[in-house]
Amino acid sequence: MNKVRYDFKQRRSSKTKDREGFVYRVFNSGVGKMLLLGMSLLLLLSVYRSVKQMGQKLSLLKQAEHEVEELRIENLELSLEMEEASTVEYLEREARDRLNYGQENEVVFVISDELVDIGIQKVEDILNPESNIEEVSVWNEWVDFLVEGY
Repeated sequence: MNKVRYDFKQRRSSKTKDREGFVYRVFNSGVGKMLLLGMSLLLLLSVYRSVKQMGQKLSLLKQAEHEVEELRIENLELSLEMEEASTVEYLEREARDRLNYGQENEVVFVISDELVDIGIQKVEDILNPESNIEEVSVWNEWVDFLVEGY
């Protein structure tokens, strides 16, 4: 008996030859090359935009992490202040400072803010005599002292 060999490749190639020829002709033509180049540029643009967006999102993430860290520190400071505010010593100090209370055998002096500002200015004038040298007679100083109280 004779052996028969059947060649699948030859048969397949003859059927797909027309299709392969068409695809080859389309992609080998100038229009096909321009189409492939355009699609490649669109894909590259898409990748660039994705990378850019990822960079922006990472920047926002770092900024949010920094803000969270600052808020944690502020929260810790506030909790420490709250612990301090609940002590008796703090309440006594605040009563003395804000409400002008004192303990037994203590005298409370109330000094207005204007007088404190004037006192600060006079101390600065004494410490820095070159900045404001103004000659005022002794009588004017006494009048200011008696009339205005400083």
